[in-house]
Amino acid sequence: MPAISKSEAAEKLARAVEAASSEDLADIYTELFPEKVLPQSSEAILSVEITSYIRAKIEPEEIVDLWHVVFPANRNVCYDEEEGVVRYNQEEPWYAER
Repeated sequence: MPAISKSEAAEKLARAVEAASSEDLADIYTELFPEKVLPQSSEAILSVEITSYIRAKIEPEEIVDLWHVVFPANRNVCYDEEEGVVRYNQEEPWYAER
């Protein structure tokens, strides 16, 4: 199960956003800013707004929520507060098998 620091996770998300299609950017924007209306900006401007926020202000809870949108194949994403890392592709907890 990979574990990466909050800053590494934010950078990984930001790089994925920079490579995202316009359709994916819209999904990412609405996940990250649910209270805002999607602006009619160019793809480049939207990408800069999202990546700037991710690199400077994103909170651990937002990383976990956004991770599912940007990397849908990754499962069981969580933020480990004690170690300050994002974990993903973890095995299901034992109680989930019941």
